[in-house]
Amino acid sequence: MNLRSRLTGVATGDQALFMTRDLFESAGAFPEIPLMEDIAMSRKLKSLGPPACLSQRLITSSRRWEQNGVLRTILLMWKLRLLYFLGADPARLSQRYYRHDV
Repeated sequence: MNLRSRLTGVATGDQALFMTRDLFESAGAFPEIPLMEDIAMSRKLKSLGPPACLSQRLITSSRRWEQNGVLRTILLMWKLRLLYFLGADPARLSQRYYRHDV
């Protein structure tokens, strides 16, 4: 995930976005969408300047990975991101995302 983020400049899910309040406000804050807000914010931030990837680690929940399995979770996320990039409605993607959250 870190390599992908370094190559694309897009942070998702289990990664964190750190920025100053000024930059956050310049980017227009997080969009009011139920899913893919991290990707939308990453796109806005990239237009304002290149991201910096830090080497520090974060602790996030592994619940989805443990419940649904690594391969199934990765495939679901790839599918949802592809649909988002193709213009799918984030509200409908959110329904699909949470339907898999057993």
